[in-house]
Amino acid sequence: MASASSPESLAERISGACAILVLAPSPGSHDDEACADLLTLTEPADETVLSVTVTQTAEERVQEWDTHIDEWPAQMGIISTGEFTRSATATTSSAHHLTEPLEIEAISDPADLTGLGITINTFLSEWADREQQIVVCVHSLTPLLQYVDLQRLFRFLHVLIRRFQTQDAVAHFHLDPNAHDAQTVNILTQLVGAVVELDADGDWRVNQ
Repeated sequence: MASASSPESLAERISGACAILVLAPSPGSHDDEACADLLTLTEPADETVLSVTVTQTAEERVQEWDTHIDEWPAQMGIISTGEFTRSATATTSSAHHLTEPLEIEAISDPADLTGLGITINTFLSEWADREQQIVVCVHSLTPLLQYVDLQRLFRFLHVLIRRFQTQDAVAHFHLDPNAHDAQTVNILTQLVGAVVELDADGDWRVNQ
């Protein structure tokens, strides 16, 4: 296990991993910076980005991208769940996004993993012929575990990650380790190829 003093090198250090688990208190600036880094594995213009949000509105996800990343990706999709679906039909406050390639879908029930999986697969199928690198963020597994049990979430993620692998997509999943016992964290760790963890000193550790 190695450490880094900043999340800027995370994308390079997880090279080759299809699925990454990000362990950090959320919300938080470190978590946001790591997310931005893992969503920019290459130049944004060469990427297609899918963001699945359980804790933020779609508009907040767009604003977070603008805060941390200067360039808009070739295509962005946002899946907003639960109470945050209210933002799914709203236009973003930034005028330039009115012409940006942004598509937002809503899942009204966070416990509807079947519907979520179908929506994710729809995006992936639409992007199958695109040349850009597909990157995915799921933010976060912690609130999902308030709606579904660990066994069900594990099965869902297992199938989902296999789907990402078939399309050479790179996905990272946020989890607040302070909200779960060690067994839960260890079980979810089994699904991924790399774990990125914020330590007590504010440094990132990568286990791959």
